[in-house]
Amino acid sequence: MPYPPAYLKWIIKHSYFLLLFLFDPCYSQLAKIKDLQLKLNQLPADTTRLHLLQKMADAYTPVDPAKKFYYASLFKQLAVKLHNEPAVADAYFQMGASYAFGTKLDSALYYFKLSYAQASKVKYIYGMGKGLSSMGFIYDRLDDKKQAIQCDFQSLQVLKNTNNKRAINQLYINIGSIYFDLRQYQLAQSYFEQCLISYTASKDTAGIGYGLFLMGNTAQALRRDDKALDYFARSLAIREKLEDANGIALVKRGIGQAYFHKKQYDLSVSYLNIALQSVKTLQNKYEECAVLLDLSDVYLAMNQYSKSIDCAKQSLISCQAIKSKSGVSESLERLIAAYKKQGDLANAFKYQTEYISMQESLLNQNALKDVTLTEFSRIRTENATLAKNNQIITTKNTNYLAQLNKYTNAIVVIVVILISVVLLLLILYRRNLEKQTTNKLLLKQKEEIATINKELETLNEEIKAQMELTNAQNVELERLNSVKNKFFSIVSHDLRGPLVTLQMLFSVYREGDIGEEDFGSLLTKLEDTLLSTSSFLDNLLEWSKNQLEGMVIKPVNFDIGECIAGNIQLFESKIGMKKLKVYNQTINPLMVYADKNMITLVIRNLLSNSIKFCSAGDEITFKTEIRNDRVLIAIQDTGPGISEADRENLFNLEHIISTGTQNEKGNHLGLILCKDMITQNDGAIWFETIQNEGTTFWIELPAGK
Repeated sequence: MPYPPAYLKWIIKHSYFLLLFLFDPCYSQLAKIKDLQLKLNQLPADTTRLHLLQKMADAYTPVDPAKKFYYASLFKQLAVKLHNEPAVADAYFQMGASYAFGTKLDSALYYFKLSYAQASKVKYIYGMGKGLSSMGFIYDRLDDKKQAIQCDFQSLQVLKNTNNKRAINQLYINIGSIYFDLRQYQLAQSYFEQCLISYTASKDTAGIGYGLFLMGNTAQALRRDDKALDYFARSLAIREKLEDANGIALVKRGIGQAYFHKKQYDLSVSYLNIALQSVKTLQNKYEECAVLLDLSDVYLAMNQYSKSIDCAKQSLISCQAIKSKSGVSESLERLIAAYKKQGDLANAFKYQTEYISMQESLLNQNALKDVTLTEFSRIRTENATLAKNNQIITTKNTNYLAQLNKYTNAIVVIVVILISVVLLLLILYRRNLEKQTTNKLLLKQKEEIATINKELETLNEEIKAQMELTNAQNVELERLNSVKNKFFSIVSHDLRGPLVTLQMLFSVYREGDIGEEDFGSLLTKLEDTLLSTSSFLDNLLEWSKNQLEGMVIKPVNFDIGECIAGNIQLFESKIGMKKLKVYNQTINPLMVYADKNMITLVIRNLLSNSIKFCSAGDEITFKTEIRNDRVLIAIQDTGPGISEADRENLFNLEHIISTGTQNEKGNHLGLILCKDMITQNDGAIWFETIQNEGTTFWIELPAGK
């Protein structure tokens, strides 16, 4: 979701700026212009007339910049006549402000510099502060952030010597906003915080609400969304109390953005819709476009593509109406993304074409702006040089005129001076051409170096990616080799035993060394051994497959009670042989959501282990319960329990051989497989055991529907 566009950042920084220095907050310009004119027509005393001319210049600020300049000029002439040096500085400031409102930034900067120079000359502190701040305002509009922040810092140092809290707070906001534009959000936050502290100390309710809003924006930029919501909530309470409709809309938009970042999309949509209705009522087309873009992002994240497209189209129409190229570009981006997600590639391609065209237009616009800024900088430098030369020439001319009566060859000297000046101008012009040629060559070299650097960066990224891939492959090969070694170790140890036993049994029987009755007893034990070995082989193959290929989970809703009952029935003969008691006390029916085959294998392994280690007369009990949206399954036995030494390695391959109550060979591979399968099914498995009293294995799984 985008942060406030350029126009909004400008409003945050400067909508209050010129008004701060230009207007008496209790003065109504349009209502008083006629009254002021009548008072001027009465030809008052010069001191009174000076004050009235200043008021007239103030009153025309938002009405007519040309008339503002006219009255500012009269104000300056009278101030010079009265030798009122601070008033001369104020007059220059008013003249610069008239050009600033008329967007003639070079002329505005010229008069603001004159204002600051005049104020510095007579130690007029407030005039120095507002002159510097005004220069910072112009540099910021010219995107010269370095000069802008230098002027603002100088202005802040000057105004700290006054008690004008209002102007100082605005400078905190200006400096913080410049750092915000430069994405230095921590620095921006520090200045906004100073502003908020100052407003709080002076009990300025409106200022506190504004400061909290700025802190919320900065917290959001730092992705501290909970903190941002706290600031916005406090700002909203103040602005609602003040019935500040525009401020309420801006805060609710900020809250909507914060909830979007927290992925609480319903709340985000709710606040953004309220903000949208407010800005529509206020007829704030720029903010309306921004809120529509935010809504388009939220609906896209919610996979509501039609609504996302509708909001983006509304934003596109509004941005085209107000001729906001950046807004049109962002609207087209949303439409392309939404149509791609919707699978409508025809419309996505259509808006992609428009977006490319708009980007080319923006690039041309930025290029023109860069050229304009370069030319403006050059003109400033040349003007400074010419002003210096003019001062030198003026000084020389004054000296020569003073000596005119003493020297008869004064005309010759003046001609020589004029020729020198012409030659100097020619030399300066030639050097300027040489500098331009050198600058072009340096620019070309800079572009070539940048291209080489980009190629090197790309190459470094490719090498880094290849190294990371190689390292990952080495790690995977080591893991697979370890799995292979463990697999062969288990196979050689646990599968050879039953086969050797079977071979020896047949050899003894063939040689006639054993009777039919003993042979039958041995066959029963051998059958049990083969069943255990078969179960172990199933576990081993499943574990090896999962280690080498990865588990493939196919979760479904099924009755865990039926699964448990089926496994108990499967082991009926073994349970009877060992004279065990098995109880199924599960809730019936009880649905879980997991891979049925995997869970069946887990239940079978745990039941098999309990049967293996329990003695005649022991009990095995299955229980189930529901906790919130999870199902708990308990397999409890009254067997010998698990020793302290085996508890640590029960779910790993460090120790895998154990012996049952009838000398059945056992291993922990089944438990390792159980843990892997339960974990893959979004569940958990653990056990509780008491030596010589029994063991309970717990399984937790998602509840089904």
